[in-house]
Amino acid sequence: MNTNLFVCLAPQRGFATVALLGILFMIFFTGATVVFLGQNESQKSIKSRRSNEGLFIADAGVEKAIWEFVQSDSYGGENNTALGNGVFNVSVTNLGNSRYELLSTGWINASNVQVTKKIKAVVEKDPVSQVFDYCYFINNWGWYWGHDITACGDIRSNGRFDFVDGPKVEGDIYAGEEIDDHGTPIRGIGGEAGHQHEFAEKVPMPNLQILDYYEQKAFVSSGTVVINGATMIDKVFGDDAGESGNIVLVGTSANPIQIDGTVVVRGDLVIKGKITGQGTIYAGRNIYVADNLEYKNCPNSPRPALGQTKDQWVEAQHDKDLVAYAAKGSIILGDYTKDPHYGYTGSDRWYSNQYLFSMGDEDVGLDGIPDTGDTGENDGFWDPAYEDIDGDGVHDNNYNWSDVETQVPITNFANVPTGTTNFSNLASNSPSKIEGIYYTNHAWAGRTGNAVQFNGSVISKDEAIIYRNGLTFNYDERAHSRYNSDPSRFIDLGLPRVRGVYLVSWQQVH
Repeated sequence: MNTNLFVCLAPQRGFATVALLGILFMIFFTGATVVFLGQNESQKSIKSRRSNEGLFIADAGVEKAIWEFVQSDSYGGENNTALGNGVFNVSVTNLGNSRYELLSTGWINASNVQVTKKIKAVVEKDPVSQVFDYCYFINNWGWYWGHDITACGDIRSNGRFDFVDGPKVEGDIYAGEEIDDHGTPIRGIGGEAGHQHEFAEKVPMPNLQILDYYEQKAFVSSGTVVINGATMIDKVFGDDAGESGNIVLVGTSANPIQIDGTVVVRGDLVIKGKITGQGTIYAGRNIYVADNLEYKNCPNSPRPALGQTKDQWVEAQHDKDLVAYAAKGSIILGDYTKDPHYGYTGSDRWYSNQYLFSMGDEDVGLDGIPDTGDTGENDGFWDPAYEDIDGDGVHDNNYNWSDVETQVPITNFANVPTGTTNFSNLASNSPSKIEGIYYTNHAWAGRTGNAVQFNGSVISKDEAIIYRNGLTFNYDERAHSRYNSDPSRFIDLGLPRVRGVYLVSWQQVH
């Protein structure tokens, strides 16, 4: 019986031994596989980490180049700059129009892993300000008071934005403070919650206190203004002996004002009528839009037609007239002398002063915006570190007549039309069409005629436009900064720029 038991158990022991060896082999194989996979994953992890490091180093080259551009007017590139486990090189290509292409290469050679990464970026030095992306941009208080106000395009205020009686906005609304419809819904897509952006980031306005940069731009572009074959402005008006710096420009359909490039008027500019060409007029003081100011060769439509994209519209209007006006002082519309202050007793009053003269005080507090109740506002102490909005180093109080009127009598202006004895001979309080991009660090103020259209942009610190029976703003998409990334659509007007560097595009190329 014991023998049988032995004989019976012996084969089972052999099977168990084989099974045990199999299990041990599987354990060994599994362990080896785990070790191999662990080592492989470790190598992948190292490579991935090094790849990321290479990308970070290449990106650091882009950041270093941007920093160099901020610090100086030009930058030639970077060779073998060490950073961590690697180095980066940056080459720079000047694309023109203050744009530069950066090719940054980052190398890593560590832990037996070699990695090369490349980033291509395009930057713009001292870029055109984003304030030109709107048909209406106000640095302080935005106000649309009236059911018959229409904005076709985005609008923005760095302060609060008030809407009264349901105006229409076909675009987005941005405000640095509250957006208040005062109980009557805003019409158009601007009335939808998704198109209203309260407490949005404030967009800084360019500062025109020093016009040297734009005078240099005028010389580089050889800017001119010509009427009927006669050169009215050759680059800078007021820099030659005998030039007062104040000039009148009046264009007609037969003899429009012809502008080419950037020009500077060192004093006051009075302008009206027909204008043609592409360029920007800078004024060292006020710009007076005395009456209608229209393009001779205007776009086919103020805005893209139904079914037409913005890109298509811009391409179609690329060569049509496009003129910008930038005033170091204010932009004054109409005939300001039609007021009892100047002895006027009729019904066609300018009227804008009743709103304008309560604006403009720079005792605005830490945020640089009036009527926000922040620290330092209306405390009687003016701190230029944050309250000098226009950067002139002087505390500006509310506007008054001396800010509005010309600095010398109109008869002392250059190119004044024969028979002109006073400002009213040139100006009217019934303009119905104003075309162009208008910019000022101070006030945009005046009186319009019936159902006036602004085709372009109104951009200012303060606004006091008094309209009659309809006011429409049509944004000119050709001025939008997003088209600057496409050289075929970029129109270099020489618009006011903000100091710094704008990253136009960024892409990994290897």
